[in-house]
Amino acid sequence: MKALSAGKEIDSWCTKCRLELGHRIVAMVGGAPKRVICLTCGSEHNYRAVKSDARSSVARPRGEAAPRSQAPAGIRAANRARAEQERYDGWASRALGKPNDAFAKYSMERTFRQGELILHPKFGEGYVDQVLEGGKVNVMFRDGPKVLAHRHG
Repeated sequence: MKALSAGKEIDSWCTKCRLELGHRIVAMVGGAPKRVICLTCGSEHNYRAVKSDARSSVARPRGEAAPRSQAPAGIRAANRARAEQERYDGWASRALGKPNDAFAKYSMERTFRQGELILHPKFGEGYVDQVLEGGKVNVMFRDGPKVLAHRHG
């Protein structure tokens, strides 16, 4: 195994790229790398040992979590994108293309029911997804859900 020193290259978890990549060591403490610069993006950060690295037994600072593997992050991103597309499709099927007179103008003084179409001055066209306790309704708009006040009775 080659001796590590400042200026040498080492694999590390890049906090900006969120990948295990080649880095250049810029600071050592007690024979272990402390600070590194990513050779891909140029960001400087604390050294984080890669899981496959034999030197992974280097202790992390207290409270620092182990880096996540890339595959679960990609799966989570794909699931979020799919859920957002389903949410948008649900909104579009209920609200998009409906005539203006199908929408009730939003007012805190009105009482709304689940499924009712609402026209909000700021958020646009939406529908009541859920009637909540405490005089609130969850309304689904093009840009996502919003909790609005209404007169409950």
